[in-house]
Amino acid sequence: MKLPIKLVGRFRSDESGAVAIIFALCLMMMMFMMATAIDAARAWKTQIILQDALDATALATARAIRLEGLEDAQLKERAESFFKASFKDRSSAEAVVQTLKLEIDRANTIAKVSALVALPAYISPIMNINKFDIAQSASARFDAKDIELAMMLDVSGSMAGKKLADLKSASSELVEIILKQNEDGAKHRIGVAPYSSAVNAGTYALAATGKPDGNSCVTERKNAKSLKDGNPKKGKFDKKSATCPTSEILPLSSDPDTVTAHINAFSANGSTAGHLGIGWSWYLLSPDWTSVWPGASAPVDYESKDAMKVAIIMTDGEFNTAYETGNGDSIEQSKALCDGMKEAGIKLYAIGFQAPAGAVPILKYCASA
Repeated sequence: MKLPIKLVGRFRSDESGAVAIIFALCLMMMMFMMATAIDAARAWKTQIILQDALDATALATARAIRLEGLEDAQLKERAESFFKASFKDRSSAEAVVQTLKLEIDRANTIAKVSALVALPAYISPIMNINKFDIAQSASARFDAKDIELAMMLDVSGSMAGKKLADLKSASSELVEIILKQNEDGAKHRIGVAPYSSAVNAGTYALAATGKPDGNSCVTERKNAKSLKDGNPKKGKFDKKSATCPTSEILPLSSDPDTVTAHINAFSANGSTAGHLGIGWSWYLLSPDWTSVWPGASAPVDYESKDAMKVAIIMTDGEFNTAYETGNGDSIEQSKALCDGMKEAGIKLYAIGFQAPAGAVPILKYCASA
């Protein structure tokens, strides 16, 4: 049967069914996109959690290298335990750790960790994507150093009263702040060099002077060695002061109770031989004095990458007393000693306790820039 020409034309121009087909195709594409977006969001979140866990693991492992001295096998066990706990707490249960690798650089205290995690796909399998492999890595360097701190504390007569009380309070608080960190694995130590007209070397006076006369009051050496940190065997110290502080030298110690008790026992008397205090704060930090101090107080080498040497000068007055004037007055000798300490890599800080204008220049000179 032959269709009328008008009916054939109407059939050719009827596009109502095409809309449904196009809609169906768009709907399928939207479903695919939604499926991919949902799984992509899950993968992105897992990637962030994985990176955070690796960052924390790398830092914790680097810290363990520096402070705990663990063997490689112990570090690996520590890293795995830390990572799994950190990652599991935040990631979805479906995320599976495929590999976890640890690289250790002991020389530079660096830990590098990398991991591969598999995350099953929820909806993407309809697009033949069954899982997401997520690989991330992190490295960390723990650059904290053990502190060797020498405190040069003025106990001259002018410090009597509130200034000495303030000095004790400030010093004790600093001791607490620094040595408390040893509870977390640090190996900080603090030594104390009290001074006035001279320095009371206590039981170390014999090694310093070579004179077994029971007098522990020590002044400077009478030659150029007086301005260096050389061991007493390279030049003996003299005893030219009739006034000596009752407070003795305290070599480097990691015990906060010992250091604090030593500081709290200070009393004030005598004049201000500032260069002697500076000198003995240097000796407390000098590896050339290892044979003088007890083993637990022996300073590390200047070149040690694991330690930082620091000296703090606390005083209230002008440096006005010296004995070997051939080496210069107290100010001149102090400058030379401060220069030597800086050249050795020691960081210097200076604190004035109501110091007069005449005392400020030497404090500024000695303080590290």
